[in-house]
Amino acid sequence: MLGELLPKLDCRPEFQWAGAFGSTSTGLPFIGSVPKHPRIQAVMGYGGNGITYSRVAAELIATALDGGKDLDADIYAFPC
Repeated sequence: MLGELLPKLDCRPEFQWAGAFGSTSTGLPFIGSVPKHPRIQAVMGYGGNGITYSRVAAELIATALDGGKDLDADIYAFPC
């Protein structure tokens, strides 16, 4: 497109970048104990909402490590 607008300009990219983008079928991240590994806490599948869900994850994981159960924990739980 830029080449069409400015045909004399060399528009070939000098560098390329790629990265994995994790998301889930519901669009919500998985936060909490890994199934069959209750002592392992994981946070994954942010789907581009890292700032928001990192805060949620910090609260859920901190509560779990303290021995409690957050009211929203089931919303983000790993599927069994």
